[in-house]
Amino acid sequence: MFIARSLAFYPGFTDSNSHELSDEIIIPSYHLNKMMERFENDERLYINMTNTNTKQSYLVTIGSPHTYDKNTIFAPQWILDLIGCSGACDSPIKIVKAKTDLLKAATKIVIKPLDPVAFEMNTLECFEKAFMNLHSITQDITVPIPIPELGYSMFAHIEKVEPDKTSLIIHGEVNVEFINEFKTDEPEPSNPVVFPLPQAIPSPPALALPSPSASPLPPIQEVTPDERRAAIRESWLKRFENNAEPQ
Repeated sequence: MFIARSLAFYPGFTDSNSHELSDEIIIPSYHLNKMMERFENDERLYINMTNTNTKQSYLVTIGSPHTYDKNTIFAPQWILDLIGCSGACDSPIKIVKAKTDLLKAATKIVIKPLDPVAFEMNTLECFEKAFMNLHSITQDITVPIPIPELGYSMFAHIEKVEPDKTSLIIHGEVNVEFINEFKTDEPEPSNPVVFPLPQAIPSPPALALPSPSASPLPPIQEVTPDERRAAIRESWLKRFENNAEPQ
């Protein structure tokens, strides 16, 4: 069990080096070493993060290890809110490897911005950048979308996700539709936006949504399982060091 803290309390955290909509959490390095033994060398590090008091959980991924406190994990505040761990939360948090075998890739996402500014200025790029760090998406949640030009984040509700309420964000194409509830005149037919992801079949020019920040590891051949795990650990450690560089 762990105590969860917002990334705002993570040493070295700044607004410039963080991704507010990231679904990656930072866990103690010793526990990362243990968990790596449960994943294949090319498997994404999906885990279920559960508040044992409220029984609320959310699908996240492991981002980087830390060595500050072996009993603390750091997570984006929006995820802590989803599992009922807002404010000074001392609820015991459990993290376990997620079973993603039955989860499918998202094919459609319907988004309802909760701020009229979403339709008063061009915020499409903001949505692209916000979603680029997600590895999964769940229906009926509210997420923050950073708007650098305004200096704050607006919120958007995920109205619908297909094919399943919780779907993975991986290679392929994702159709994205926006609901505008701030119109006062007759609604006009909305044209869906296509976010093509890496390795997708070529399609007409559309909005490019980069793949999640967890890049697939290169294949490792003719090595032992221990060597495979060591290679993965080294990759994640290098990534952590790069993210931790002062801005």
